[in-house]
Amino acid sequence: MNLRFFFLLALTGLCAPGARAQATADTTVALPEITVTATRAETTTAEAPARVTVLDARAMASVAARSVADVVAARTGAFIRRYGPTGLASLSLRGANASQTLVLLDGFRLADPQLGQLDLSLLPTVVLESVEVMYGAGSALYGSDAVGGVVNLRTLRPGARPSARASAEAGAFGERMGGLALSGRKGAFSGLAAVEYRTIDGDFPFVNPSLFPPREVRREGADGERLALYGTLGYAGGRHRAVAGVWYNDAARGLPGPATATPKGERQWDASLRIWASDRLRFRWGTLRLGGLAQRASLRYRNPQLRIDQTGRTIIATVEAEATAALGRRWLVGGGLTGGYGRARHPNLRADATERRLGAFVHADASYGRLRLFPALRLDVYALPGAARQTALSPRFGLNLRPLPWRALRLKASLGRAFRVPTFNDRFWQPGGDPDLRPERGWTFDAGALLHHAARGVDLKAEASFFLHRLRDQILWRPVAGGFYAPANFSRVRTRGLELSGEARARLARAAALDAGFFYTLTDARDRSDPDAASFDHQLRYVPRRQLKGYLGVAWRALRLDVSARHVGKRFVTADGRQALDPYWVVDAQFRVTGALPLARMTLALALENAFDAAYEGIKGYPMPPRAMRLRLVLDLPGG
Repeated sequence: MNLRFFFLLALTGLCAPGARAQATADTTVALPEITVTATRAETTTAEAPARVTVLDARAMASVAARSVADVVAARTGAFIRRYGPTGLASLSLRGANASQTLVLLDGFRLADPQLGQLDLSLLPTVVLESVEVMYGAGSALYGSDAVGGVVNLRTLRPGARPSARASAEAGAFGERMGGLALSGRKGAFSGLAAVEYRTIDGDFPFVNPSLFPPREVRREGADGERLALYGTLGYAGGRHRAVAGVWYNDAARGLPGPATATPKGERQWDASLRIWASDRLRFRWGTLRLGGLAQRASLRYRNPQLRIDQTGRTIIATVEAEATAALGRRWLVGGGLTGGYGRARHPNLRADATERRLGAFVHADASYGRLRLFPALRLDVYALPGAARQTALSPRFGLNLRPLPWRALRLKASLGRAFRVPTFNDRFWQPGGDPDLRPERGWTFDAGALLHHAARGVDLKAEASFFLHRLRDQILWRPVAGGFYAPANFSRVRTRGLELSGEARARLARAAALDAGFFYTLTDARDRSDPDAASFDHQLRYVPRRQLKGYLGVAWRALRLDVSARHVGKRFVTADGRQALDPYWVVDAQFRVTGALPLARMTLALALENAFDAAYEGIKGYPMPPRAMRLRLVLDLPGG
């Protein structure tokens, strides 16, 4: 066992996601969920103009999430493309790929400028208070990449009293984990610090179909380890509500490649340091928010067989100023300016791989009785070396209507324009990159209805949404003369679909509670580029047409049982629709018992993953683990 793990375990164990909230959440009906992602101003999910899912600490604890990828895959309409349990986990929302879905940290963009996406498996939930997922175009509010939707990671804030939480975890295939979280407040200042370490051997058994005859073998080279350090410092006094945070991630893992091929000893090391700060100042006329984020990241890849050992390094920086004020009794208006810088260094990138961007935006929330209107407009300008400036104008108009006197029913609709600028690899990779690539652009429309009723200890919610999305100038890498690949603005994509979801929470008795829910998605995403091509009018690769996810939680006194299931439909492997991966069902369960110790509150959790031992692949050739168990011990020391 790794010495670093022994050191951390001896000090603490891991801070369990959601430990602060779960003490009372099992026997109460939740308050209305609050979102800022859909409007840039705090509002409830019921009053937002678009579908929004808020996953709080309770949801993260219920699915025993190791990372953001786990909780998003279990409780939202997104599809997570996973290259095995320790490999890349990328996000697909409403048929859009990972580079077309924007990920934010407390409102600041996190996308890697070289790759244009984030590996969600590297983002632990230990530092998060909630995850917000907004479906549909978000470019009018946040700029590039918000084509399929926006995911906002809201980080932990210190509690009113000093507290400490620790836990340790062990599971199948050599999985171990440990960490600590400390929180405190002194006058106007508050602070929080957390550490998490996780490691896994990843040597699970699977049936290798390439052998004759096919037989069970062990996965080789799928090990991984991850260290996360997190801290925030807050100040609340006078006009100021300020917070500064730092988040360091360090991960190493094997890249075993397809299971049918012989492992080549490939490995990858990922490291990132994020520092951000914001201050919300209150005035008589409204509020002013100032903030910024800086991120430095590196990715090292080694392939001994091909004698490759390369490291890529990226830097991004963002600053933003936004003012919000009430105009009369009906209008809340906001607007601001944002600026950013990005740079990438890699042996295969041009030396001048940089980007500068400026953005100006306005948005409003207008209330006319039962009708709320949400207009927004944004202008982005991108300055690239050796190329003309690229601009994008992104309007959006949304509405929320309460058609009946009672508040239970809400109708929502929004129409917006979205775009994505090319990544550094698209523009500067050698050979093949093209600095003159045009941004991907498209229009999205969605409409839906939300029914929400809460009374006498029962909270019921049901929502239906329809969406239509057309994207042009999508960038594809294709083989060209000279024996290499090059990107081009080629593809046109039409996506339409349906989303249905429901939630129920009830207090059955004084010491018993139940919550359940489901999320169904139908996504028809087709290539409409070239009528003569074999891929024309076929479903996009690795976009499941159907998904169904459900969960059930039952609590009685100190005991709680959570069961979650997800069905992922057929996914085409080839663009012409000739090869596909089979649909699969996966069921997970977790049993928790909580008790009071003299100085702490203890939770013991037993998680059973893939309970029915389904054999399935996320990406062709990358099997997922069979049935496995994890045991977690959590200690929560509340402040006095």
